[in-house]
Amino acid sequence: MLPGHTDVVTANVLGTLPRGQARAALRGILAARPDLVGLQEWGLSRRGLLRETGSLRRLSGRGDRSRGTGADGGYLWASPLLGACPVGVRAARYDLVGWRTRVLGWPGRSDRGARPFPVTPLRVATVAVLRDRVEGRDVSLVNFHLTPGVQSRGSYRADRPRLVARHRDEVRRLTRVVGEQLALGHTVVAVGDSNFDGLRIDGLTSAWEGRAHESGTLGPHRKIDDVHGPGRAVSVTLLSSASDHKAVLVRRRDLPRASVVS
Repeated sequence: MLPGHTDVVTANVLGTLPRGQARAALRGILAARPDLVGLQEWGLSRRGLLRETGSLRRLSGRGDRSRGTGADGGYLWASPLLGACPVGVRAARYDLVGWRTRVLGWPGRSDRGARPFPVTPLRVATVAVLRDRVEGRDVSLVNFHLTPGVQSRGSYRADRPRLVARHRDEVRRLTRVVGEQLALGHTVVAVGDSNFDGLRIDGLTSAWEGRAHESGTLGPHRKIDDVHGPGRAVSVTLLSSASDHKAVLVRRRDLPRASVVS
């Protein structure tokens, strides 16, 4: 950690990777010593890998306060039963005050031929409320993974109306979740895989703002993995692993506390 800055990583670690490759991907991410981490496609079978790097908090809700024990405290992890989107925070800096999941999209029908099975799974966001002991502020970390297969050449696909409608609904719900956290006066960081290059979230700034010509996270151009937060990013670094997505490491300057949104 650089004083006066927050380092954040989002990483979609392909769910079909063998355990050893998933472990290597996680350790590569944490080697950068990020303050905040959001993982996607990180299902229940990988929970033990989180324990190897710190402590795992299984219960959601407020009052689930956990504290680190200094520089060697590792990471505090909140891992929901559903959604495969755990979040991690550096124990030397943050208390994990509480966390919960918010439904972004219920299971539903998919467009014919768009998926191996004509059903779209549940999509949720993990919302963790933190106390930043270094900066003396409350932080909300929101981690999400939205429906895939909805974009072609920068626009929504006309041949997949069900998936497109679902994705739009997920974005609206995600925006609402972020707005609720901003209204509490928290510093809000929203991380994840939107499966839509160019997604923006009201009230926050994409890490890719002003970086249109930089390399993508899925293929050479598609910047679908992002860290949205207060103010422009100081730096954006891509981290490679065995996953099909590159992880995104973003550094932002710590700004004054967010004002309450009316």
